[in-house]
Amino acid sequence: MVDIRSILAFNASSTKEIKDFEEIDSIVEMMIKLYHSSYGLHNFSFRILLPRMKDSQKINNESKKMGFKIQNDFLLGIRKLKLKPNVREFRYIHDENHFGWLLIDPSFYETL
Repeated sequence: MVDIRSILAFNASSTKEIKDFEEIDSIVEMMIKLYHSSYGLHNFSFRILLPRMKDSQKINNESKKMGFKIQNDFLLGIRKLKLKPNVREFRYIHDENHFGWLLIDPSFYETL
């Protein structure tokens, strides 16, 4: 089992905070480009921060929906490029105001 401290300390190639659905398309496009460029090197890593509010199930449900959209669009984009999706993911509570989602190449798993 991976320690949450190692996930928080992992230095991802890129970290993006998403506040609403309108930002998803550009961020997914960025993720796909990064995945494509790092595919042969096996060094893909990307951290996504989604809104979190301790006392608002509505905000948390919206974050969950945004996460599903990101995941679906990302996988679709990878497959369109005829690349094999080879990504390990960790979903966690990043801090008081964010859910975290770390996507990494499985070769990084051993470093965590």
